[in-house]
Amino acid sequence: MTAPVGGAALDTLFQTMRAFYRKEAPAAPGGAAVELDGLSAFVAPGAPTQSILNCVIYDELAALEEALGELAAVYRDAGVTHWMVWTRPGDEEGPRLLKAAGHLLEYEPMAMALELDALRAPGDGPPFRLDRDPHPVEITTLNERANGELPGTFGTAFTGLREPGFHRYVAELDGRPAACLVTFDDGDNCMVQWVATDPVAQRRRLAGRLLHAALLDARERGMRTSTLESSYEGQRLYEGLGYAPLGRLGMWLCGDPPPELS
Repeated sequence: MTAPVGGAALDTLFQTMRAFYRKEAPAAPGGAAVELDGLSAFVAPGAPTQSILNCVIYDELAALEEALGELAAVYRDAGVTHWMVWTRPGDEEGPRLLKAAGHLLEYEPMAMALELDALRAPGDGPPFRLDRDPHPVEITTLNERANGELPGTFGTAFTGLREPGFHRYVAELDGRPAACLVTFDDGDNCMVQWVATDPVAQRRRLAGRLLHAALLDARERGMRTSTLESSYEGQRLYEGLGYAPLGRLGMWLCGDPPPELS
């Protein structure tokens, strides 16, 4: 496999991502973490169209090639219609294999990393109430709204966010949940996931200020670094807090393509 860009920071990102899904997936009703030689697959039947929750992380290309048929059966038997495989920046052979197997490139989030001692302050914005213990349903609802998904699309997939290691955050404006995120500790790395802002509350710097508060908490817990995968739209926000880009990840979808890919 072509040597990945980003080296140790990318290794940390993938290690923490794997630990995140290993804890999140089995904690949801019907969810599972399936460990095969050289790869891990995470299954969330409660959100069968959400490939971000039904995903595969692999170590060796040969293991992925051998397991593709079995993986398809695992997801089919679970009633999952959309699942995907993550690839690293600089990996040319994995995408080639997946494309030949009928997968489509669904998205290319930016891998990003931050030394928490280098965390920068966010810009100003309206005051908000910080809730450090919101119900997982609030995380679910805000992510559905932010992504333009129908209510219930994520089902009960976020139930596992109550498990130890996860830290849930919501910013409230005018008494209503307006933005959210989740962090997850693995070793001394803090992973950031499920960042979302209600469309009616956007352009108020809520996500950046909420994340800054969460990362200060992480630093107090002894975390030294943070990693995340950023959307195209979110990259500028994260760079403003000090995150550095490591290269674009690949999300290789098996299932009906979204409209922009069809």
